[in-house]
Amino acid sequence: MDKVNAETFALTYGALVRAIARDCEDDIDAMNAKLELVGNAIGARVVEEYFARVSATMEGKNAAAAAAVARGDTRCRTFEDAAESVAKIGFKMFLNVSARCVSWDEDKTRCAIEMDSNPFALFVELPEKYEGLGYCNVLCGAIRGALEAVRFRVKCEMSSDPLRKNGAETFAIRLELLEIVPEEYPFDE
Repeated sequence: MDKVNAETFALTYGALVRAIARDCEDDIDAMNAKLELVGNAIGARVVEEYFARVSATMEGKNAAAAAAVARGDTRCRTFEDAAESVAKIGFKMFLNVSARCVSWDEDKTRCAIEMDSNPFALFVELPEKYEGLGYCNVLCGAIRGALEAVRFRVKCEMSSDPLRKNGAETFAIRLELLEIVPEEYPFDE
């Protein structure tokens, strides 16, 4: 698949954030909510692309695994599987970023996704008036949207963000499982 130049991606995203700032009249809370909403819509749609790519990759390697992906029976049976798939496969596939799940709690319902780099933050230096802006909130929204599409309702927020000048050196996203949504069938059995 064709790759988008990281600089072009970062500048385009910056233009989107600036447009949202203008639309929200620089209201930081409204901007944060809008960025997460945009990300949520992206995440809900990217799941189909993820399944298509994973299925295509598995074809020829393992026919049983490819068939399982095609019918929606993937490795995301548990929240841990889903979070690991987002970090290790999704981030690499869609952002070309290496990420990993760390700091799991005992129940495997909370973790953090740490990224080695963040293409959204290239060339970004937030002015003081945007100090509370979650510039990368689109990532939180995308993760939340993708996981909701596969039945995991989660709380997702940036826990470490160097753009906020809080001493953080890496980007990290905190995930917490709120519930596993039961499957609903559109017909009566």
